[in-house]
Amino acid sequence: MSTVTAGQEEGPLGQPRACPSVACHEGASLLGAMTGSGRLAYLPMPVLVDAAFADRLEATGRPEGRYRFTGPCSEGACPQWTGTDCGVIDHVLDDEPPSPSAGALRADAPLPTCGIRRTCRWFAQRGAAACAVCPTIVADTGGTATYRSTHG
Repeated sequence: MSTVTAGQEEGPLGQPRACPSVACHEGASLLGAMTGSGRLAYLPMPVLVDAAFADRLEATGRPEGRYRFTGPCSEGACPQWTGTDCGVIDHVLDDEPPSPSAGALRADAPLPTCGIRRTCRWFAQRGAAACAVCPTIVADTGGTATYRSTHG
């Protein structure tokens, strides 16, 4: 039985595309933690967030600035959806100039270990280029900014 809603794009094996940057809430999964250098340290496999864990993270401030969470891509229900694609990864790759200090992947470098790649919306949309910048994207910077990348 598929959990995909009508019109929602599916990944391999009929699974919904995964958003690599959802808000912290019960039912989301922890993808990784942001390091002091501003890069995501991925967990080998995402860990399901229960209500108690979400509450503990919320109690110490905006968890999206310190951690990244994953869950099904909500496509048109998301303010980042362009109508056909995720605007976050397009913005990061198309609008922000790369920074030499960002440590972007070389063309021949292996992709970072990631537990959601085969269903990831960003990877499906932009391939290895998305994986190269993914560890630099912080989902919640507070204030009016929703996303920032340490690569640009």
